[in-house]
Amino acid sequence: MPLRSWIKRLERSARGNLASFELLDGTRFYFYPLSGDLFLHWVACLQAGSAHNWPEPPEVIRKVCEAKDVRRALEEALGEGEWSVFVYDPEVIINERRLEPRGLVTRCDPQTGKHHVRDPYEDSCEDLSE
Repeated sequence: MPLRSWIKRLERSARGNLASFELLDGTRFYFYPLSGDLFLHWVACLQAGSAHNWPEPPEVIRKVCEAKDVRRALEEALGEGEWSVFVYDPEVIINERRLEPRGLVTRCDPQTGKHHVRDPYEDSCEDLSE
């Protein structure tokens, strides 16, 4: 058995600063929480405009939907970040285990003066710059 414990120690040290969460099938998903993948995905989604054109979500977010404890896994994946800059609806992920895009941009209604979140599937905003 010393070989087995030696291998386990090697595996633990190889993981280094990786975070993890348990999946429904009992395995663990490991990821590097400071990778910046979620921020880069958010930027790519903003640039893509309509959610129809969004790139595939990062693997860590797809795996959150397969987590045994989805809420905890989502908190692990997002870390100290704020959910308001997350491109998918966290409540849908937690309750339904699926990714539902949410609006990233607001528009102002000139009549009421209130801001409303744009539908993520709307076409891109018109360019008003001159």
